[in-house]
Amino acid sequence: MADTTEHTYWNQLRKGNRAAFLSLYESYYQALYTFGCRVSTDRELVKDAIHELFCELWDRRFHLPEVTQIKSYLFTYLKRKLLKEQSFSFDSLQVTTPQPSERSYEEVLMDQQTDEGNRLRMQQLLTKLTPGQREMIRLRFYEQLSYESIAEQLQVQPRTVYNQISEALKTLRKHVQVLMSLLLFFLVR
Repeated sequence: MADTTEHTYWNQLRKGNRAAFLSLYESYYQALYTFGCRVSTDRELVKDAIHELFCELWDRRFHLPEVTQIKSYLFTYLKRKLLKEQSFSFDSLQVTTPQPSERSYEEVLMDQQTDEGNRLRMQQLLTKLTPGQREMIRLRFYEQLSYESIAEQLQVQPRTVYNQISEALKTLRKHVQVLMSLLLFFLVR
């Protein structure tokens, strides 16, 4: 895309021009996808992050900064989004340690209690979400459905699914951070 054309589209996007927004999306999607796949091996995560990036751009269109290097801005935005998403996953809620080939009864019992504790903590975290958000989280992360499949199954727009899951993950992150702060507070004492 020519430098002047992309700046024109960017400035029109900042004024709420939907056609300019779509032109930026179409012009940069493939380059962002290729770049994103170098940052993360999870192709679905890359697609989701690109979609969320553009949803956030549209939502904040009237507050976007004036940008001289649009491609760099979008690549940096995507990279930060991917790294942030990768740092928080449901796997990070469980502590995994290498297991020796022969384990004592006490070790097995402790592992079962730890797994049960993690499961209960996750259930408690999920109660912080709305029923709709819990259902979408279940479908996305436990049943591994795509956003489009979830939207079709729940008879809502894909954008609704993206927004609800994004809000749910923000809520979960906030509560995980509070729990970690409390844990550190009690450990330091």
